Amino acid sequence: MSKIYDRYKSKGFEIVAINLDKNKDLADNFLFEFSPPFIVAFDPEGKTAEAFGVPAMPSSFIINQEGTIIHSHAGFDPHKTDVVEKEIQEAFSR
Repeated sequence: MSKIYDRYKSKGFEIVAINLDKNKDLADNFLFEFSPPFIVAFDPEGKTAEAFGVPAMPSSFIINQEGTIIHSHAGFDPHKTDVVEKEIQEAFSR
């Protein structure tokens, strides 16, 4: 995620990660160790996942500038990062 963020941030691309861990100390330790360059919010009650109808963890949503979800991915497959990046590129070309 950090590499993709770095490639597209100059175009206005943003990543907002929502951490659903109940134990904030575990989340804080992870963030301290990896220090992501994007926003990480903390939602131990899972209200954000509920609002977006998250089917699996992790899930990713590509949202256009109008706030419409244009692509979503349940789970994480490192072999599909090219697909996600292509969808991001397409979102910028619209």
